[in-house]
Amino acid sequence: MPELTTGLIDNFPVNGVRPSVSVALRITNDGDSTETVSITGYYLNGTIKEVYVLELVTVNPDEVILREYYANLDAFEFVFSTSSETVVISVWGKDAEGNLVDAHRVLPAELDSLESIIVPTGPTGETGATGATGETGATGATGETGATGATGETGATGATGETGATGATGETGATGATGETGATGATGETGATGATGETGATGATGETGATGATGETGATGATGETGATGATGETGATGATGETGTTGATGGTGATGPTGETGATGATGETGATGATGGTGATGPTGETGATGATGETGATGATGETGATGPTGETGATGATGETGATGPTGETGATGPTGETGATGATGETGATGATGETGATGETGPTGPTGEVVLAFGSLRGNSAEAPGATLTPVPFSIVGPLSDTITVSLSGNELVVGESGIYQITISINAQATTDPDPDDPYLQAIITVNGSPIFGDTTTFFNIFNRSSSTFVVQASLAAGDEVGVSVSTDFPILGYINRSLTVVQLSN
Repeated sequence: MPELTTGLIDNFPVNGVRPSVSVALRITNDGDSTETVSITGYYLNGTIKEVYVLELVTVNPDEVILREYYANLDAFEFVFSTSSETVVISVWGKDAEGNLVDAHRVLPAELDSLESIIVPTGPTGETGATGATGETGATGATGETGATGATGETGATGATGETGATGATGETGATGATGETGATGATGETGATGATGETGATGATGETGATGATGETGATGATGETGATGATGETGATGATGETGTTGATGGTGATGPTGETGATGATGETGATGATGGTGATGPTGETGATGATGETGATGATGETGATGPTGETGATGATGETGATGPTGETGATGPTGETGATGATGETGATGATGETGATGETGPTGPTGEVVLAFGSLRGNSAEAPGATLTPVPFSIVGPLSDTITVSLSGNELVVGESGIYQITISINAQATTDPDPDDPYLQAIITVNGSPIFGDTTTFFNIFNRSSSTFVVQASLAAGDEVGVSVSTDFPILGYINRSLTVVQLSN
């Protein structure tokens, strides 16, 4: 951000008059974007510079801004801080008549830069060693356990895995010889089931021996207690299937002899060759139907199969013959009334009838009270000024340089600082002044003292109409007074504060009545 200064400009009195009483600034922005300018004004107080102007100005592209400040001081300096080098500033001193003072002219190229006195930043030093880690702080109290969240929905049951392939069946072991059947003992308690042993390999199937003669059936013995079930032996490997022997001829049936006593069961002879199959015997009577078993649980419903494709539409059959007309049914109830139809178009307006006879005029009412008379402006005039002024402790007339609107009976005095009324009457007089002083108000609260004058004297002949204008403020004072034709109306100002001045002011006179 460019920093520029005018340097300290001497303004000591020459023959009792300072060269410059105000300083004008011209600020322009030659760039394409809005920029800002910080303006700081200093005045010399002995050997110390004191701030008396501090303002921030915004400058649009191609805009020209003028500023004028009080400068009736022994020495002054202005410092500018701009947001861009596209901002161009010039400074001009002005004398009491508003003329430019060449010795106090500072063109843009003559402003000194303050950037050269800014010490550049040195290289960054090496990072210092990391300090020792501080002791661990005490562990904070454990917070309360949060509420248990709602149980989520049970996920869908996964698909049942495919059934593994059935293993190969092992060979059947050889069947051992059947022992004699012992007498059946009493049924004992069922012993605990032993662990199932591994299935042994199936043994090779031996050749089928001839069937021996059936011995006599021995008496049935008492059922012995059921012994504990032994461990299942391994299944032997299945032997190779032997060749089938030839079927022997079926012998004739011998006569049935008397039934002898049942002898003891002999040893089972070898199985003889299988005889030819006899004819099928007559079917025996059907046994009683056994009790119906309990209905098993209904199995889960299988998945719905895909919808089969729609078959082609069959041909339309021939139309059947029309049947006879049926008898007429009873008349139904009357239906609801339908909606009302739209309103027809309005007919043409008939001719206007003849005007009736005029009635008699009524009696005139009482006259109301007369309203108040409005104000009438009979004459007017105004003066304005915008030069920087610094009054002293003695009342000094306020100078004006711009003449505002004037009616026929209001003129300006020869000095240009008073308005002259041309007719006697009641007038309203208004004065407005803007004080211009330091940015830091004095502890004694400095102020300007002003008064409206008629022909150079206080308007009402004393100082009761003085009004004060405080530092950095505007004040307006209004009075109504009787003036005679030829009276000159002006304003005088004084102050005890050395550097307190004013710039903008106006004086207005309006005639209200004769």
